[in-house]
Amino acid sequence: MNRERPELRTVMMMNSNDPSNSSHDVAVSVRGLVVDYGKLRAVDNISFEARSGEVTVVIGPNGAGKTSTIEVCAGVRRGTSGTVRVLGFDPQADRRRLNTQMSVMLQDGGVYPGARVMEVTRHYCNLYGNKTDATELLASVDLMARQKSSWRRLSGGEKQRLSLALALAAKPKVAFLDEPTSGVDIFGRDLIRTVVRRLAAEGCAVILATHELDEAQRVADHVLMFHRGTLLADAPLSELRARPSGNQNLEDIFRSMIENSSKEPRR
Repeated sequence: MNRERPELRTVMMMNSNDPSNSSHDVAVSVRGLVVDYGKLRAVDNISFEARSGEVTVVIGPNGAGKTSTIEVCAGVRRGTSGTVRVLGFDPQADRRRLNTQMSVMLQDGGVYPGARVMEVTRHYCNLYGNKTDATELLASVDLMARQKSSWRRLSGGEKQRLSLALALAAKPKVAFLDEPTSGVDIFGRDLIRTVVRRLAAEGCAVILATHELDEAQRVADHVLMFHRGTLLADAPLSELRARPSGNQNLEDIFRSMIENSSKEPRR
């Protein structure tokens, strides 16, 4: 990915004021999900769960099926087959009920180019009526100095931080974040990691997709390893790093699993 010209992100906001969801309950359940694009199978019969109060990181190379899976879970794309439940609801059939409980930060698209940082943040805060303070929100992502700037004048990393701030305006129970640190400098990455960990500590189920394994290792509680539309691993990060192979580095573990999967006989 060209880091000097990072892809913009579409942010869809949905707020939640219902505290009933308990920490570590299953927030997202996927069973037998298949996603086809014509003759191309992007996601091939995968199943997993993501829990409240945890950061579930979806890792894998570009084209592994990460974004397609998140889009189906978020209800912005329909799967070919399988069952998906978010907070017990079907993200397609029960979209209105879920719209009050989750936030989604997806690839492609972006904020209106002429929108000013403070104005668009206040708009999102007012939209959901949950008493989120725009000034505090921008301060949390270190953008107060850019509050009068328009979207088009922000750097790639600043756009990412603003997109995340807009997602936080929803006070979500479930947050889907696709490549949130793409194009962000080292200090911005540290800030975003802090925000992500705080979301989980407050009971939110964070599902974060990235192809950067070092990034995954820094924030993950649970890891889903995607490869060519399938799941190579579905386990807590601590368990993966403690396996007998002795691979403590997530990149080494991932490479080892890909190598082993290629040696398995086809059925």
